[in-house]
Amino acid sequence: MKGQTKKLAVSALLLAADVILTRILAFNTPLMKIGLGFAATALCAMLYGPWWAAGVAALGDLLGSLLFPTGAYFPGFTLTAACTGAIFGLCLYRRASDWRFPILAAVLNCVLISYLANSAMIAFITGTPYTALLGVRAVQLTVMLPLQSLVLLWLTRSKLIRRVLDDARTTGKRIED
Repeated sequence: MKGQTKKLAVSALLLAADVILTRILAFNTPLMKIGLGFAATALCAMLYGPWWAAGVAALGDLLGSLLFPTGAYFPGFTLTAACTGAIFGLCLYRRASDWRFPILAAVLNCVLISYLANSAMIAFITGTPYTALLGVRAVQLTVMLPLQSLVLLWLTRSKLIRRVLDDARTTGKRIED
């Protein structure tokens, strides 16, 4: 039981960090977001895997849109946030030591989710032609892909993060035994 409590507490802290880094400490416009909110989701994915990270990311989007709305709530963005958590989990959970997986996570997230899927969501909401949005949102892709790649590489290479991950894994094993 103690392990589940720790997992919930750490997830709550990462969820709060996600909301703060995405909604307050980021450059947000109706068409694009440039910030570090993905880092909290990536840490959650590294610790607890794809499905838990998907849930935390979805809750982060829902909570962020309720506390700091930038327009009407649209569940499509919550779905894409969950996809981001799942992608990070599939690429980073117990695979973070290989440099290719953080890069793969950044490419999949930035191109498939942020650029293509979120652009489709914005086009659906606003009625703006999808191809026109892709041109405007290419700026976000140009900034976020290298930024996300570098941050994810740093997170997976950081000795402090590795110690936290190792501690979380060994603590979980001791509690389950």
